[in-house]
Amino acid sequence: MSLGLHERRAKRRRKFWWGVFKWLLAFAVIGALGVKAYYTGSDIAQRDLVAEQEKTSKLTGELAALNEKVADMKAQLDSANLSASDWQKKYEVDVPTGALKELLDLASGKLEGGVGMERLNFLIRSAQNERSCDNAPSTKRFFVGTELYSGANDSVSFANSSITITAKGVSAKDSAGNVEAWYDSAQPIDVNFTIIGGKTFEQSGKLPLHHSVVVKDSEYRFSLTEGPRGFVIISGDRCDYP
Repeated sequence: MSLGLHERRAKRRRKFWWGVFKWLLAFAVIGALGVKAYYTGSDIAQRDLVAEQEKTSKLTGELAALNEKVADMKAQLDSANLSASDWQKKYEVDVPTGALKELLDLASGKLEGGVGMERLNFLIRSAQNERSCDNAPSTKRFFVGTELYSGANDSVSFANSSITITAKGVSAKDSAGNVEAWYDSAQPIDVNFTIIGGKTFEQSGKLPLHHSVVVKDSEYRFSLTEGPRGFVIISGDRCDYP
C-alpha cells in the first residue's frame, strides 16, 4: 500500500514538472518569437528609415536643382526685361513721332507717288520760313452749291484760270424747317481746288478755311470766309515756290 502511494506521488510530481516544463517551453517559444518579431520589425523599420532618408535626400537634391533653375529663369527674365527696356528707349529715340513722323510720312508718300529723291532733297534744302510773295491778294466771292442749287456764280478762278474753286455745303432751313437754296454757314463745307488738267485737291471743314495749291513754280495761298447769304469770300495770293 505504501508502494502505491509512492507511485501516485511520483506521478503527480512528474505531471507537475511536466506542466511546468510545457509552460516554460511555451514562454521560451513566445519569447523567441517576440525577439524575432522585434528584430524583424526593427530591421524593417531600419530599411524604411533608410528608404525615407534616401527619398528625402533625392527630393532635397531635386528641390535644390529646381531652385537653381528658377533663379536662372529669373536672371534670364531680368535680362530680357532690361533688353526690352533698352529697345523701348531706342525706339523712342530713333522712331519719329508727332510732327516729325507726319513729315516723314508725307515724304514717303511723295516718293511712292513718283517724286524723285533729288527733287525732294532740293525742296527740303530750299525750304525756309520767309517766302517771296506778291503781297497783292485778289478777293472774290462765289455761291456755295447745295442740294437745291448748282449753277451761276458757283465757282471762281485764279492764276489766269489755271485754278478753279468750287464748294458744296448743307442746305440751310428756315424757322419752319423748310430747306432753302443757300448753304448753312454753321455747317462744314467741302471745297474743291481744281488745277487745269483735272487734278483736284479737297479741303473740308467749317469756315474760315485755309489752303495752298502749287502750280509749277508758284504757290497760291487761299483763305475762305463767310460772305453774304449763300456766298463764300475767297482771297488768294501768289508766292514763289519753293
